[in-house]
Amino acid sequence: MSVRNAMTVDVEDYFQVQAFAHCVDRASWDTRPSRVERNVDHILAQFERANVHATFFTLGWVAERHPAIVRRIVAAGHELASHGWDHTRADSQEPEAFRQDVRRTRAVLEDIGGVAVTGYRAATFSIGARNQWAFAILRDEGYRYSSSINPIAHDLYGMPDAPRVPF
Repeated sequence: MSVRNAMTVDVEDYFQVQAFAHCVDRASWDTRPSRVERNVDHILAQFERANVHATFFTLGWVAERHPAIVRRIVAAGHELASHGWDHTRADSQEPEAFRQDVRRTRAVLEDIGGVAVTGYRAATFSIGARNQWAFAILRDEGYRYSSSINPIAHDLYGMPDAPRVPF
């Protein structure tokens, strides 16, 4: 029996993570020193040495400011996928705002990367029992899958009863 593992990377800068949402103003993001390009290059080099391919769930905000990252991800043979525009939690958006977010991000990623973007991961795994309407929007916008539900109990996310296999 062959075991198949999946490797994913969320491409976001250190100041964009949920843990800093209460203390890092989004308006300050463009003034902060960015580490994302150096860090992605380090990950790409590690994956190349190990002959590992992954899915890189990439913020549109990062792609717009660092398009060379997107091109290097694609050139190295990795899957380019959407992580939304600016790490706004899906469960904090109304359906139309969510639609605009995933549409805008997909367009920017595809334009820069030159490949189809069919995968999506919500910021902080923020699709759950309360906002499953998001899946219909993702389908309508051309996404084939979402990696947005984590089958665990957590204070910020999770659906403990969700299947532990693709569904």
